[in-house]
Amino acid sequence: MTLTRRTTLQWLAAATTLALADRAPALALAGDGPPPPFAVVAWPADVPPLSPARGYGRDPDLTAPTVPWPLTLSKAQRATIDLLGDMILPADAGSPGAGSLGVGAFVDEWISAPYPQQQEDRAKLMRGLSWLDAQTRALHGTGFAAATVPQRAALLDALTVAQPAAAMVAPVAFMDRLRYLFVLGYYSLPEGKGDMGYIGDQPTEGAYPGPTPEALAHLAALLETLKLPSRPA
Repeated sequence: MTLTRRTTLQWLAAATTLALADRAPALALAGDGPPPPFAVVAWPADVPPLSPARGYGRDPDLTAPTVPWPLTLSKAQRATIDLLGDMILPADAGSPGAGSLGVGAFVDEWISAPYPQQQEDRAKLMRGLSWLDAQTRALHGTGFAAATVPQRAALLDALTVAQPAAAMVAPVAFMDRLRYLFVLGYYSLPEGKGDMGYIGDQPTEGAYPGPTPEALAHLAALLETLKLPSRPA
């Protein structure tokens, strides 16, 4: 799949409209878990400053989008994001992996946007990518992308625990947020929508049959919960 800035901007715009966009992943409990099976390197303190950039403005033309901000990730960092995308949302018989679809391009656009949420994510992801390489070098003498498949998988397993040790709280929070962005981006794509069976609006031939009994029962249960009448009095 060949991605252009226009494609990834449309992808980003679609992702920001999803209901998930305002929901943060569950936070791990700080310091309550067992120690990891390795010595943990220090979490990076500094993040390269964001280049001056402007946003969309008050009335963007999303039918002919332009991208007013420069990208953040290096080629190597983008490759690492795509590698992680294929590990976290791998290919199966019905759909390609997130990395193969270029989820790194979406993440790059997202963290490069000059808005508060995106810049919070930028700081977390830039530190996380630096930590991931430093931790892999400490363990195996090479960066994450050059490590073996078992070595990468073992480190990823250490970043997916529900209750990390104190030294692993920031790395686990980084991976939680990256995983969230992978899901956000992947299911904004046609391939992701197809993977979940989403078909969108479909025309109904003939007379409109009305809602199904299941839908009516669901609505009635909601109205009862809200103490609202099921029909106008």
